[in-house]
Amino acid sequence: MASLSVADVAGELAISPRRVRQLLAGGQLVGERLGRDWVIERARIEHYRRRRHLAGRPWLPASAWAVLAIAGGGGSELSPVDRSRARHRLTEHGLVELIDRLVVRAEHRSFYGHPAVLQRLRNEQGAVRGGVSAAADHDVDLVGGDLLELYLPTQRHDALVERYALDGDAERPNVLIHAVDDAVWPFDADVDVAPWPVMVVDLLESDDERARRAGRELADRHS
Repeated sequence: MASLSVADVAGELAISPRRVRQLLAGGQLVGERLGRDWVIERARIEHYRRRRHLAGRPWLPASAWAVLAIAGGGGSELSPVDRSRARHRLTEHGLVELIDRLVVRAEHRSFYGHPAVLQRLRNEQGAVRGGVSAAADHDVDLVGGDLLELYLPTQRHDALVERYALDGDAERPNVLIHAVDDAVWPFDADVDVAPWPVMVVDLLESDDERARRAGRELADRHS
């Protein structure tokens, strides 16, 4: 029976590899460990896909950002219908339980960047820090190590990858870019740190249990 890697499964399910590993660790997706890697039988993927389908249709990025806006006390720019739908989803499930849905907010891409360029990339005009890179801004006791986590509009992504010679095939990436469709870019021009609901989702999607715990604590702080 055909088996797939974590990266293959992430592509098929339109979620991040980090999220695939979380599903495996939590038992929602069944796989087999081979050393440090996982292999997942296609039948298991189809089983997970059917269960997810029963929970409702996949969201669009705009739906994810609407929920995040409402969670943060915003959303005034949304239509009455979109605002009502987002508020209902948030009230019914809560932010933490919507993690699988909110992954569609961006395309999540990992790179290695030379340490000498990371500070310049961090300060790029229009880049918005999220996840571990925004921990101090939200008074979260979490050390991000060498990882730089940023939100960027999709139209700027390729140019910055080329400008900073970011390597998308590195074994140990130190840059995580959330590329957001320009049509739904949610941040004002003067914003350089993602708001707390976005950071909660970033942390809960992490491979690191300390980061996930910090994400849950931050969500509890605002509940």
